[in-house]
Amino acid sequence: MKTLHLILKHKWYDMIASGEKTEEYRNLGYYWNNRIWKDYQCVCFHRGYTNTIMSFIIKDIVIGFGKKEWGAKPKIPYFVIKLGRRVA
Repeated sequence: MKTLHLILKHKWYDMIASGEKTEEYRNLGYYWNNRIWKDYQCVCFHRGYTNTIMSFIIKDIVIGFGKKEWGAKPKIPYFVIKLGRRVA
């Protein structure tokens, strides 16, 4: 399975691990535009630069607005990575 690896701050990692946060955001721009659209089926989150990881099936990747309580700035569009079931 083609996997997208993302480093997260501890706060966001813990929210995803608990099931509270069900999507992750990345800024629109050249860097993420070239990286995001590569047919990833899975996303692997790293808790900072540690060996603590978890993986999810990617349900969808869309361009949209995120939730402020999950780290998105109001009225700013992002790549929104919608998470499916946890696989590891």
